[in-house]
Amino acid sequence: MQLRLSHPVTRRFAVLWAALIILTGLMFAPQSDAQERNLVIFGDSVIADPPVGEWIGGRFAASSAPGSTAACPTSNNNYGVRAAHKVGLSPWDYACTGTTSISPGPQFSTQVDRALAAGALTPATARVVISSGFNDTYNNQNLSDQDLRNRFVGAMSPQINRIRAAAPNARIQIVGYGTITTNDHICLVHVGGNISDRTPAPQVGHWERQAQNMQIDLARATGVEFVDLKPSTVDRGMCGPDHLRGWAGLVDFHAGPGNLPFHLTSRGHEHVANVIAGS
Repeated sequence: MQLRLSHPVTRRFAVLWAALIILTGLMFAPQSDAQERNLVIFGDSVIADPPVGEWIGGRFAASSAPGSTAACPTSNNNYGVRAAHKVGLSPWDYACTGTTSISPGPQFSTQVDRALAAGALTPATARVVISSGFNDTYNNQNLSDQDLRNRFVGAMSPQINRIRAAAPNARIQIVGYGTITTNDHICLVHVGGNISDRTPAPQVGHWERQAQNMQIDLARATGVEFVDLKPSTVDRGMCGPDHLRGWAGLVDFHAGPGNLPFHLTSRGHEHVANVIAGS
């Protein structure tokens, strides 16, 4: 027998009941989380900036459990994190000490794997900062400059494309290294009062220039931004004066706080963060 809703009250009740069912379904249907506007960080120890103790622990973790995320500690105040805060974004940091692309060691591609698996790269991602390449210079001294540059671009371009595919609206910025050497000299020991050694290190200067060229090549090949730190750090390298130095020597208690020797000081991280935020 077919039910006939001929009475007006009955019809109105049926309409209201159907509307209630639809509304209830909408209210309790699974809702996707709003994607977070974030800044995603990739790179090596220069940007990772792990505290020494955590870096040592990470080395142990890497040897005992290869692939463990504990092997990649990072600072919660490195220039990537600082830049994110300065531009109002949430930092998601996947940098790892020792990162390489064409050499043995923690692979850059693994950072991208981790970021994709964690859902860090989305259409809401606003920026991606990348600092990598130096570890591939001294590990490939058998290669000519051009061969090194070509291989680096060949290995890194697919990774940039993976990042772009997952975060199509992001500004992708390859951040160069700040000044390290001065006229191919390094200053390893600082004793205060702007007194230090001045040691010839043409090979370190060569690696520094190689890394810069590799990064510029990659930016051009993939159509992303290159943030050149050399002009603003010309007096802030390892031989810079105590009040400006942003790259620490091996023994250096006069350039302000920092985590790792032969890496950026806290002052250096603040400078780079300001450059990124202002770019």
